[in-house]
Amino acid sequence: MVKLSFIVKILNINFALMIYRFKIWFDDLEDVVRWIDIKPSHSFLDFHNIIHESIGFDKKEPSSFFISDDKWRKLFEIELQEMGDAEDEKAEPKALMKDSRLRDYINDPHQRFIYVTDFLAMWTIKCELQSINDEAPKKEYPLVFRSEGKSPRQREDSRFKMLDDNEFDALAAKIMAAKAGKNIMEGAEEELVEADDEDDDDDDLGLKEFNDSEDDEFGMDGFSEFEEGREP
Repeated sequence: MVKLSFIVKILNINFALMIYRFKIWFDDLEDVVRWIDIKPSHSFLDFHNIIHESIGFDKKEPSSFFISDDKWRKLFEIELQEMGDAEDEKAEPKALMKDSRLRDYINDPHQRFIYVTDFLAMWTIKCELQSINDEAPKKEYPLVFRSEGKSPRQREDSRFKMLDDNEFDALAAKIMAAKAGKNIMEGAEEELVEADDEDDDDDDLGLKEFNDSEDDEFGMDGFSEFEEGREP
């Protein structure tokens, strides 16, 4: 197998003017395809971000690239963030996306990577180098050169679903209705509490007035005076 680094060295190609064009597709959805242009100097983190922008997934989910051979066998992992035990001396060393440049891991004209994202759903995306092109003037890289097929929802139970306009409007209406209903219930509960408090106050006041009037009716206020004036 001819090594790409060897070809570059022989032809004296300037990395600064090169663009890698990768074809990426879902492992189980081959009709959803993206072509991504990215510079050799870009990191795997840049590659991670542009992949997520192209498919509409949440890029904060745990993810990893795997350097692959021509049979799609995983050889070496490049992580989004450290996931293993740092104190485990037996653990195999793993690179981080932010510290790893693409050109340092491409040794084949059709270099392959396996990209896995969202470890709960385990989305697997295959990435294959298609060509090496000249950098186009006034273009900002990385970019999505071409897109085919509609991306799936990341997770059916996820809040990071891709919603069309109708789904978004329906969801917004439900949220507003639920919020309004909650406010109405809270207002009704407050009114009931206030009414109960008023009833309690009225009961207390009525009992006191009744006791006072009862004392007056039976002459209880003068009873003590009568007792004092009584002769033995």
